[in-house]
Amino acid sequence: MVTYEDALKEVLYNIPVLEAEEKPLFKCAGQVLAEDIYPDCCFPQTDISGPDGYAVQSADLKRAGRDRPVRLRIIGTVRAGRLPKRALSPGTAMRIMTGAVVPRGADCVVRFEDTDEPENKNGPNPGNPKEVKIYVSVPSRGNIRPAGSSIEKGARLLPKGTVMGPAQISTLASVGKSQVRVIRQPVVAVIATGDELIDLGRPLSPGKAYNCNTAAISSLITYYGGKPKVLGIARDRKEDLRAKISKGMDADLIITSGGVSKGDYDLVRLVMDGMGKVIFSKIRMGPGASVALGIVKDASSGNGKESIPLFGLSGPPPGCLINFETLVRPALLRMRGIQDIDHPVVEALALDSVAGVMPMTFVRWTYLEKRNGQFYVRLNVADDVGILPCIATANSLTMIPPKGTSIREGDKISVWPLDWRRPQFLPAYL
Repeated sequence: MVTYEDALKEVLYNIPVLEAEEKPLFKCAGQVLAEDIYPDCCFPQTDISGPDGYAVQSADLKRAGRDRPVRLRIIGTVRAGRLPKRALSPGTAMRIMTGAVVPRGADCVVRFEDTDEPENKNGPNPGNPKEVKIYVSVPSRGNIRPAGSSIEKGARLLPKGTVMGPAQISTLASVGKSQVRVIRQPVVAVIATGDELIDLGRPLSPGKAYNCNTAAISSLITYYGGKPKVLGIARDRKEDLRAKISKGMDADLIITSGGVSKGDYDLVRLVMDGMGKVIFSKIRMGPGASVALGIVKDASSGNGKESIPLFGLSGPPPGCLINFETLVRPALLRMRGIQDIDHPVVEALALDSVAGVMPMTFVRWTYLEKRNGQFYVRLNVADDVGILPCIATANSLTMIPPKGTSIREGDKISVWPLDWRRPQFLPAYL
């Protein structure tokens, strides 16, 4: 039996970061950059206008004011995506749109709002004016975005290890990147174990139980950025479990649920040891203290992989889900190249009390709420409603110290928030 902290160290030591893949930019949301990104040129490539307005020479505006507007002759229009057809000379102005190239001869831009442009117009000026009144003085380079002001050529735009979200995708699209190298998503084989299990949708006969862990594990794999590969139920026979594991050897990780305790028909550790090695098989934290990590190999699988890691999670749903959040979650994040894998923690005031009666740290499904900037946590939810409704409504996990200690109402304690029900673009570690 190892501590949770030592078990987590073993997980991170034995779980590798996956290799990179080339992928279309728009399909990389949530993945991690596998390379530094440098643009091929500076952006913008030329001086461009910041606002919609008039490109002018600042020297013409030195005496401009609301009570003494400067009048300039309009000699053309510059729109975004088109090059100016002529240069500016003193006493002239060009209408210019946001993002348009500043014409030669102009050294500043005056906003439409600082001219006699109609305030309520939509689209072109219906009056098609030949001259403009300007009410402000603008310094040289005013309202101009210089070439290279967004990024210089050769400057690093995004570093390796960046998690790709909407802002990062927008940034790379702005410099023309259509393909990027990212750490690929892990494929995770999911195997339930036990003669007592039946598939969802079938009648439940006495002594049987629904295979709920496969559904939960698969959804959590997806939630944390992996791709589940469901292999069904392995019955309580070594050859059946070995066959299922062999079938999963083309994945990057295998997860089993159940069959990892000390019963006569708990075969996961036995088969794991026969196909490789067991790294740990029990931790000092419950529920789910019977949880195993191993490395398995199968030359007969023919997929070319020498070995892959295997998690044997607890069978009862409360322990299985806690095993996933505490051990599999950091493994998946590491495989995806995520650098910050620490679980988010908040300090909360206990709304009720609980005594430490277990010989090890015990994890409770709890309810976290925030009032006036302060977090509060309700610890005894399961005692009030039962464990299954508690799991379904809980939004946090709280570690209860071992026997001999207690948490009293009003104590400040550390709580792990769970965002499982919130739609995720990025993993919940953020």
